[in-house]
Amino acid sequence: MKGLDWLQSRQKWAYFIVVGAVSTALIFLSIPFKAQFQYEYRLGQIWLEDDLIAPLDYVLPKSSTEMEASRQALIDAKDLYYDYNYRIEDWQNSWRADSSLLDDMEIWQRRGVVEALPSEQHQIFLHNGTPLDISNALTPEAIRAAYGLPDSIQITPTLLLNTSITDSALAYKFDALTPNKGIITKGTPIILRGATLTQDKFDMLKALEANYDGSGEEINLMGRIGALAYILILIAAIAVYLNQYDPQILAHSSSLNLYMFVIAGAAIATLWSASISFLNPFVVPLVLLPVLLRSFFNDRLALVSHVLLLLLVAPFISGAVHFMVVQFAAGLITLFNIRGIYKRSQLFQSTLIIMVVVIITHISIYLIRQIEWSTEAIQPLVSSLIGVLVLLFIFPLIYFFERTFRVVSDLTLLELSDTNNPLLKRLSKEAPGTFQHTMQVANLAEYATELVGGNTLLVRTGALYHDIGKIANPQYFTENQTSTASPHDELSYLESAEIIIGHVADGIELAKKQRLPDIVVDFIRTHHGTSRVEYFYRKFKEDHPDASQFESFQYPGPKPFSKETAIVMMSDAVEASTRSLPEKTQSKLNQMIDKVIDHQLTTGQYDNADITLKDINTIRDAFKKFMRGVYHVRIEYPKE
Repeated sequence: MKGLDWLQSRQKWAYFIVVGAVSTALIFLSIPFKAQFQYEYRLGQIWLEDDLIAPLDYVLPKSSTEMEASRQALIDAKDLYYDYNYRIEDWQNSWRADSSLLDDMEIWQRRGVVEALPSEQHQIFLHNGTPLDISNALTPEAIRAAYGLPDSIQITPTLLLNTSITDSALAYKFDALTPNKGIITKGTPIILRGATLTQDKFDMLKALEANYDGSGEEINLMGRIGALAYILILIAAIAVYLNQYDPQILAHSSSLNLYMFVIAGAAIATLWSASISFLNPFVVPLVLLPVLLRSFFNDRLALVSHVLLLLLVAPFISGAVHFMVVQFAAGLITLFNIRGIYKRSQLFQSTLIIMVVVIITHISIYLIRQIEWSTEAIQPLVSSLIGVLVLLFIFPLIYFFERTFRVVSDLTLLELSDTNNPLLKRLSKEAPGTFQHTMQVANLAEYATELVGGNTLLVRTGALYHDIGKIANPQYFTENQTSTASPHDELSYLESAEIIIGHVADGIELAKKQRLPDIVVDFIRTHHGTSRVEYFYRKFKEDHPDASQFESFQYPGPKPFSKETAIVMMSDAVEASTRSLPEKTQSKLNQMIDKVIDHQLTTGQYDNADITLKDINTIRDAFKKFMRGVYHVRIEYPKE
């Protein structure tokens, strides 16, 4: 037996090595091996990294405020273009000036008359581009004041501003306005270790991050070896964790395939998105990972796997701290809210809560790092919200994974545990006693599983179907017999044992016809382990003490190989044996429960299951308490 266990263990690890190697290779090939900007920084912090030297030439852009200031400076100092006009005759005709002013008008014409004198920061041109000096020009108000002319006299300017040409010249300068303050050349010290990140240094870092598109040299051979070693370490960590806490995943190839596909697929999608310029890693819906793993496995594995995934991709993407904080917060709130995705209304509410948490987390990072609000800056936030919305499609995704990897989610188990399921409905009609027995076993097993840990929904579902094979011959089982006469009276002990043992094979055949999942069929296979049909075995032994057919009274097995299947075996035997007691006192119930569990222990029925003696004793006490409640047993008071 030890040799068989050793062989199974070798097979299990050999298969994991193959799956792990394929996953490692695919993840490694997805890594963007261009250099990535790895620094996280905020204004005012002390720079604790090594001295940062510009690795390439890059431009230092102006902020939106600086760009607006540059535009305003162009407006304030724009070039002015004027049209020149001869106005002496117009002045004479319009206000019939005295001939004594003719000489003065000629002076005005030569000096020029403008509506308003421009400031010194403007350059003045004629409409054809000839530079014009109007420093000695006059204004109508100045002429009136100098000659004592009334305000009613209109003095038409000789130089009129050509707004069309002026605006065109300004627009040309707007187009030529550079958005950059300057160029930082390769090798320029940006910030030294221990220095404070001032506004200027902060702007230089932001500019470097914006221009750091991986255009530098690719990661060298040593870097690639380091990346491969890092991935192998995390894959090994997954193996150790599964072996320690979830060995059933390693034992089932379909479960392992699903698990590694989800981990590797999420990592590959994240790394690909990091290598595409118009995408970013936030768009990958990593919140699906904890939901999927929780639906198929358990909460603890979902949380640990989510953290391992973030560690797996963090060294290979830029802005890793921002990414990890947001994704961890999203994954954590997802696990807290989506405890059971059985109602669409709950899914919508949970998705809304997750989106709110994602928004708050992003805003917190923006405030800490003092990131300016811009289209580019909020792209990670928008991408994260898109990723969270994918949660609304979780139901078809779970169905896809179930059919692809032949595993079972909590949704399917919930559907199967509905007593209106056609197969359970048929059991209740054709074998009502067995149906009541399975309901009691399901309650008993679920109660025990809550105390020692395990998948309560799986235990309940397995318990409901463990005796489904009795549909084939319901009358041969005592719980379905309605008269004192038994059909076994007309059969030999060997024939009776064959029918009783056959309900396991009948159940497996019926379950496969109904396409029940293998994980549920396992409860049918193992609920008697390799135990014997004790009643007919003892009867046969009394009559034939020297016979050699004793093996014919033994169930074919296998023994339970998980905590859940072991609990159902214990619950089945305890429920059946205590039901048969003629007198159900507290002491009788306790003795019978101890006898049943001790017999299963001594015959090694739990040897292959991951259940401890402490768990067994906890279950033993739970069964005693449960059965006292079922049969309304009162405390036995001592006699006087």
